Amino acid sequence: MEGKIKASFCEGCGQITDKVFVGEWIRSNKPKDDDFLLTAPLKKNKEGRNGKNSVLPAAENQYWIRCAACNQIYLLKEWQIQIDREISPNKLKPEDCQIYSPNGIYAKGDALYHQTLGEVGIVREKQATGSGAYIIIVEFCNSGKKQLLENVRLNPVKEKSSKSITDIIKLKLRR
Repeated sequence: MEGKIKASFCEGCGQITDKVFVGEWIRSNKPKDDDFLLTAPLKKNKEGRNGKNSVLPAAENQYWIRCAACNQIYLLKEWQIQIDREISPNKLKPEDCQIYSPNGIYAKGDALYHQTLGEVGIVREKQATGSGAYIIIVEFCNSGKKQLLENVRLNPVKEKSSKSITDIIKLKLRR
């Protein structure tokens, strides 16, 4: 597991606390009839039609995690652990990134390639402006942090209608 484990709710102390990685849980090779951690029960039958024995599915990765406040230790599956992975923009290549466009929508942590700047960067924050538009703060290798627009809607060019605005106003005034 790479990165720092995000703070989460602890059932022991009832608070949202930091978690510490203790170790990986490894399943024993010793056969046991009542192993509750197996995903499927062990079937004791003769060889199958193809002459092969039934094989148990591989166990999901599980880890021992300790609460930093109350020191309670939990066995959690990999999908239950939220990890905060910090990515450095220096390690990115343009072909591994999304091409930035002002009308695109991006999430925190997304890797972007800005064609005008010719640089790669990582979305560090998202903020809403007073006008309802959104900006993203992107950390670039050489340029540092920059604010870029996000989800900009381009208004399509409207075709000229047969009635102009002045004609519509005149009609309303006649009524």
